[in-house]
Amino acid sequence: MTWEELYITYSDRVHQYILLMVGNGEIAEDLTHDTFLKVKGTIHQFRGDSSYYTWVISIARHVVYDHWKKKKRIRFLPLKSSHPVIDNKTPEEIVEKGEAVHELYEGIKKLKITYQEVLILRKIEEFSVKETAQALSWSESKVKSTTMRALEALKVELQKDRKEGDYNDKTERIQ
Repeated sequence: MTWEELYITYSDRVHQYILLMVGNGEIAEDLTHDTFLKVKGTIHQFRGDSSYYTWVISIARHVVYDHWKKKKRIRFLPLKSSHPVIDNKTPEEIVEKGEAVHELYEGIKKLKITYQEVLILRKIEEFSVKETAQALSWSESKVKSTTMRALEALKVELQKDRKEGDYNDKTERIQ
């Protein structure tokens, strides 16, 4: 596959991945550009041990980490809403789904970085265990165990947020 084919095929998905990690559209565009410059410079090194997309995402991940190192900031800032799905739903259902997605991303944002990475790749980008392991340079068993721990931590975080939300709602009504 040529560099141009990789760019045409994967640039939107790479941009979305980076955007989920940095939470800023302009920075995501810059980092996507940087990612594909690195891909262009290293395409001759692709060995075929993984899919092209997994390889490109691993490069994007390193570009994001380099950006954070320069900014001395290692933190995910997920979007409020990523994959809007509008089928034959009522406006109320769409709003409810949007709030649920926002709540999910806010919960992910509060987790430690390794949990955020594995959840973004496995559950949002829908990478397989093998692809995630290749992208993160982890073993498949580490991906599986970290995914389970991350989902548990997310569950706890979402429950905590709901309880705090209930408390805040009640306090607002009292005041």
